[in-house]
Amino acid sequence: MITLVSYPRSGNTFLRNVLFQVYGIASSTYLTDGHGPDEGWEDASVVKTHHLPQDLPQNLLDRKVVLLVRDGRDSVVSFAHHRKDVIAHNSSFVQNLDEVIYAAEGSHFGGWSKHTEAWMQRADVVIYFEDLIQNPIEACEKLRSFMELPEAKRDQLPTFSDLKFGEPEYGSGKYIDSQNLAPSWFRKGKVNAWKDEMSETQQVLFWHLHGEMMEQMGYRLNGDNLKHIEKSINTEKKLILIEASKLSEPFFDGIKRYVRELLLAAKSFQSSVQIDGLINGEIISIEEALALEGQEQRIKQNQLFILAKNVLKAILPDTAYNSLARTFPIQKLHSNRTRHSIEKAAADYDAILLTLPQHFEAVKGITSSKKFAIIHDTTHLSHPDLHEENNARLAAEGMQWIRENNVQCIAVSQSTAADLSKQGFDSTLIYEGVNRKTFYPINNQHLLQLVKERYELPNQKFLLSVSTLEPRKNILRLINAYSELSEALRNEYHLVLVGRKGWKWNSVKIPAHCKDQIHFTGFVRDEHLPALYTSASGFCYVSLYEGFGLPVLEALACGTPVLVSNTSSLPELVGEVGILCDPLNNESIQRGLESLIQKSKVTQIDHQCMRQSWNFSWQKTWKETLNYLT
Repeated sequence: MITLVSYPRSGNTFLRNVLFQVYGIASSTYLTDGHGPDEGWEDASVVKTHHLPQDLPQNLLDRKVVLLVRDGRDSVVSFAHHRKDVIAHNSSFVQNLDEVIYAAEGSHFGGWSKHTEAWMQRADVVIYFEDLIQNPIEACEKLRSFMELPEAKRDQLPTFSDLKFGEPEYGSGKYIDSQNLAPSWFRKGKVNAWKDEMSETQQVLFWHLHGEMMEQMGYRLNGDNLKHIEKSINTEKKLILIEASKLSEPFFDGIKRYVRELLLAAKSFQSSVQIDGLINGEIISIEEALALEGQEQRIKQNQLFILAKNVLKAILPDTAYNSLARTFPIQKLHSNRTRHSIEKAAADYDAILLTLPQHFEAVKGITSSKKFAIIHDTTHLSHPDLHEENNARLAAEGMQWIRENNVQCIAVSQSTAADLSKQGFDSTLIYEGVNRKTFYPINNQHLLQLVKERYELPNQKFLLSVSTLEPRKNILRLINAYSELSEALRNEYHLVLVGRKGWKWNSVKIPAHCKDQIHFTGFVRDEHLPALYTSASGFCYVSLYEGFGLPVLEALACGTPVLVSNTSSLPELVGEVGILCDPLNNESIQRGLESLIQKSKVTQIDHQCMRQSWNFSWQKTWKETLNYLT
């Protein structure tokens, strides 16, 4: 008995008719919307469904799962037509297609990529629509390994036209409607029909939201050269430990986002590896690590460390505080808990990944044949004045430990790799990524307005900067350069600064003549950032130095033009689509702001910016990291 799964309009009905006419095998449908499940579906040898796994009864999940996959663009185009031609006759094809592509709030069976990803983890066999149309019997024969199939009656094989212009067993609507629905149900049955029906904007948006899963399934941006993906079974799992203490911190920064996104990507590829997280001295599963954001108790425990640190820092002279921090660093306190956790570890790890050199104390003594470290930057050496003394000291100690223990380095940018080379470290370049399912142009006007009101954004157009407010981010020069814009430009384009206050922020003064045009939002929740990027006319990131620069990619992914410094890693990220400036020169930043404003007037959503972000994905980051670790 099998469960036949597909995203809607992926050839499921065609396959069912082939099984019926060629093999004499009837099938049922399990859908909870519309007319509901077929009567007696529980006893059918083949049951079709479009639902996600969590929406099905256990009976169907216990069966062998056959997943039918089609190029998602053809599926969504056909889905939009089907709604207009069969379900809601007065609906707009263009609007239907937009809604299916976005699949807002889990609608439309979760959207093509979420649906495919969920079922790929459960599928026993995968059949491609493109193969089914070309050779239906060969595709159906894949079921013979776990289902009794009679000999195929090849002379009974229906063509697509036979079904479209006849009265097929499935798809004609004869059990639910007096009218023959087959001409509408069976539209074209062609490959790459989307090329004639999707606008450029829809093509870009679809690939932005679903392209990573499309590539994982073997589909290409241009629609050619499908590479079939076969389900594989790996009986020997590698054991990998990822130091992830950043997840316990209450605030988001670039490193915490890196750790979280890396673990999320890793969670999707656990068939060949077992991944544990090491957080503040405790070894836990990857699922527990990712759930940490909702575990207030653990975060509060870490906040107590941070609170104690800040209190001591406030009441003690710098020399006394620094001496105390060197003697009792938080990392060593956590490492004592690690020793206890190590004793309970079931096995040695094949690889240990340190996500921040400053946390080296946490992995001391854990047995592994290979140890790796993510190096985000080396600013503790190149820009020591941009660090608190203790952070710079811990970074230096971490790098020394890495050198002494022959830990293999992963650099997150060419810039960081070059800096490491100057210090005598070899490294492998693996770029960070951007989550395109989170960061994309928001078209929900209600959400855009809600975010605007919540953070008291101006009614005018605005330029946006997102970062912790600290010296390295060069906010003072950005403010001064903005203040030199003409009054007319400043009145038309305000400046919005997003981020919590960091160290030495009190030294920043706002010019009196533009105080009403510069807005501070403070910390912004992760889920609200895409709306801010989408609403902004342009994004400014004139940092003095970046090992990578995640907010730049997030802005690009939302189709927002960007102005960045011409230093460190930032030119690598923006390629040909970004505007560059000298972060040490106010006039250069000012000219950059003027160019950014001009560029923003050309188009509301910049497709080239979105395309540039496609060069970076967390899925790719994890795959390359995993290959290097193992």
